[in-house]
Amino acid sequence: MSELARTREWERHGAASLRALSGEPSAEYRASRLRVGHNAQGFASPHLGVPFAESTLDGSRGIADSLALRLRHSDRELHKKLAPEDPLARIFFDVFEQLRCESLADQSLRGILKNLDAAFVQWCNTVHGGAMADSALGILLYTVVHMVRARLVSTIEDETAEQLVEATRANLSKIIGHELYAFKKDRFDQAAYAVHAASMANKLAAMVDDDGGDDADVESVKERHSIILPPDWDGDGINEVGDGVAGALPEGDNVEESLLDTVGGYHVFTTEFDAEVTGESLYRESKRATLRATLDKHVLAQAVSMPRLARELQSLFSEPVDDGWLFGQEAGLVDARRLAQLVSNPHYKQVFVERRQQPRSNSAVTFLIDNSGSMKRQRFVAVATLIDTFCRALQLAGVTTEVLGFTTGDWNGGKAMEAWRKAGMPDEPGRLGEALHVVYKDQHTSWRRSRHGLSSLLETLHFREGIDGEALLWAYRRLNRQPEDQKYLVVISDGAPMDAATHHNNPEGFLEQHLRDVAGHIERHTPVHLAAIGIDLDLTDTYQNSIGLDLNGTLGQASYRVLHTLFSGRMR
Repeated sequence: MSELARTREWERHGAASLRALSGEPSAEYRASRLRVGHNAQGFASPHLGVPFAESTLDGSRGIADSLALRLRHSDRELHKKLAPEDPLARIFFDVFEQLRCESLADQSLRGILKNLDAAFVQWCNTVHGGAMADSALGILLYTVVHMVRARLVSTIEDETAEQLVEATRANLSKIIGHELYAFKKDRFDQAAYAVHAASMANKLAAMVDDDGGDDADVESVKERHSIILPPDWDGDGINEVGDGVAGALPEGDNVEESLLDTVGGYHVFTTEFDAEVTGESLYRESKRATLRATLDKHVLAQAVSMPRLARELQSLFSEPVDDGWLFGQEAGLVDARRLAQLVSNPHYKQVFVERRQQPRSNSAVTFLIDNSGSMKRQRFVAVATLIDTFCRALQLAGVTTEVLGFTTGDWNGGKAMEAWRKAGMPDEPGRLGEALHVVYKDQHTSWRRSRHGLSSLLETLHFREGIDGEALLWAYRRLNRQPEDQKYLVVISDGAPMDAATHHNNPEGFLEQHLRDVAGHIERHTPVHLAAIGIDLDLTDTYQNSIGLDLNGTLGQASYRVLHTLFSGRMR
């Protein structure tokens, strides 16, 4: 098994145990990020920031168990309310809360206790060989964590750790001794414990000679002290990314985005009969099981190497990030700790260090699939096979994916058309069809948990007509709410918008023009990378970045390179 596949397997297992232990059914852990529902949960505790790719099996389990205990035993709103104002103090405060929650683990669950110790030990080993041990603040935090954990959880026997913390611990004991003593007796009461935790955090922050001046806010503290912080910490321990527009765009841009609903005079007669459904709700469970088995056969027949495809996609959607140091190198920066070896043996060459870099994805990809009637030919099977394969490989690459579809709830306008007739058939009524948006796989759900929803792509009973402009805007808004820095939206379509009722009762090009307006706005005014795959059709009139793909035959190598073709020249 490749390292990437192993990491994803550990993350899936960790997420499963996290949900079971925390009691949070929507909790997910992927690419060193914890999410609950639509919210990304930030944490300042450095011992939880070791990537699974660098963890031992027990260490990865310990990280998951520790996060689960935090979700189970900590009131997040109360934690935010009681946190100190000083951003650096909030780092310490968040670490103390994490250790409190770990101390509440059921002592009869020996496996969890073993995992917690393993996660802590592997972080200690990382510190011993990393830059954190060379930082005064790093040593301070490292020492305090050892002191609090020894008081609340257990003592770790480690000679190197003892040498690092010995002097600092002696100086700290008389400063924070009172709070440290009170921690254990109040650990079952979050509010009472927080009083002591905030007091200790403020004392420690005051000890740090922070030259930040007036800019000592969350972002400046993160930048200066990034060496001790996991990447998702936001100063409150919770990074809200909800469904509302506040999680999507700044306030001024929200006004502009709302104009896209009516740009160019576009309007809708009624939205009363519009619907958004999941792929799993379209067909019975027995039907979906049959479809899933068929789709699995199609994917298997392609003989695609999933790990290889994942590596290729990781190179496309990831970027190298600094991830500690490589010691004992023959070139690079001189390691001062190895100079004695060089003096004693002039032929000894491994006295240099280099920055270690690892590929890390901070990307989200949304596939928006045309579910119009014209896709009912054999091409829909190829699309389903291609998308299912991409979802698996992108998940292995650490990339978030979402698969959406668009069609109409009925032919020729359906109930919306009837409502228009009852209203006296006013001229130029606008869109008359029943828009039906389908979520085959959402961004928070893994491929395995979404596989039966994706299987509905193989059934065409819901393939009717297409209202592309509104579907594109819907997919864009969902993608724009996601926390990833890099966002990619891929439209897969075989034709122009067509809703018969709308087409016959509005000016020529009514739907097409709205699609062009929405696509043009996304391309010119947003950071989202928009691209289109035309199925037997050239879509360059609508999308600046598009490619034609022949899916009437067997999927070839070019089919699985289509994302590289679309995005390799537009990355960052």
